[in-house]
Amino acid sequence: MTKQYTVSIVVPAEAEPSVVVGLYDALWAAGVLWNRIMGEPESPCFKPELIGVSGEAITTSTGIKIVPDRTFAGGPAADLVLVPTLFIDSGRGFGSRNPEIVQWVRQAHEAGKPIFSTCTGSFLLAEAGLLDDRDATTHWAFVDLMKAEYPRIRVQGDRVLVAATADGAIVTCGGAASWMDMMLYLVGRFGSPEAAMHLAKIQMFDWHHRGQTPYSRLSTRGQTGDGLIHQSQEWLADHYADPDPVIEMIRHSGLSRRSFGRRFQAATGHAPLEYVQRLRIEEAKQLLETSVETVEKVGTEVGYTDAVSFRRLFKRMVGEMPAAYRRRQSVSEAARTISRLHLEV
Repeated sequence: MTKQYTVSIVVPAEAEPSVVVGLYDALWAAGVLWNRIMGEPESPCFKPELIGVSGEAITTSTGIKIVPDRTFAGGPAADLVLVPTLFIDSGRGFGSRNPEIVQWVRQAHEAGKPIFSTCTGSFLLAEAGLLDDRDATTHWAFVDLMKAEYPRIRVQGDRVLVAATADGAIVTCGGAASWMDMMLYLVGRFGSPEAAMHLAKIQMFDWHHRGQTPYSRLSTRGQTGDGLIHQSQEWLADHYADPDPVIEMIRHSGLSRRSFGRRFQAATGHAPLEYVQRLRIEEAKQLLETSVETVEKVGTEVGYTDAVSFRRLFKRMVGEMPAAYRRRQSVSEAARTISRLHLEV
């Protein structure tokens, strides 16, 4: 009989309710659901509890109400602490609105409680100062925000699971559905590898072995701080497939290559060639997701006549080959068939 760990799930108003419930249910299911269905003795690994600011129902960002089991003022953390995904636009802003939650998490760490976060929940750990000078991850779309607000954190934006400390006392995970990776990790670590395997099978959880890179958008956002570079970005949006768009941008700018490169890097965060590559590969991803054109044709449409070079660059920037990306992102044939049947009715 393995020890049963009580897990305190932090539930501020900003918590994403689907993740809170998913975490709770998965923790409850570990050592229970598989055994119950298979007629085996149950051996629960965890006892989850929900903790809120008050005992009243919490209205979350999506409008769903969650009733906590106890409050932050009601006592210290249990054996383990779990912070779910948060709907936020700033970690600093979240911290200023929820000082008591930040302090409670900080005290839980000081008391030696292992702390884990999913997705943007890592911003709460950052506000508590638990990630300073340590490795961490978060949702790929919030990597730049974390770097800007917490420059001392070594953000590993391509990773799904990142241990901040050698003893695993603090672990963060990437975006959205990677909370399932966290569940399999926790069950395997505090329950047993067999319990983790059973949970994966019964819940159809799967590891995100490729990390977050195949899911992320290659950032090529426009900026308005430098008008000349903004004009170059607008021109490039329509001419990225030209044979040598960097040379054309330099020519239109009237600057030297070196001066243009410095200003472009300062304004966008990327060298001109890297920016072009990101723009092209992001467009290639969209074509692979929505069209039936061959990989070679897609490469040509975004500016790469050499199919081998296109595949190599795509793999480096996305984390997998174009054909593999298409298979994973495309709608399954079963879903297509169901859609056709509905349209024909």
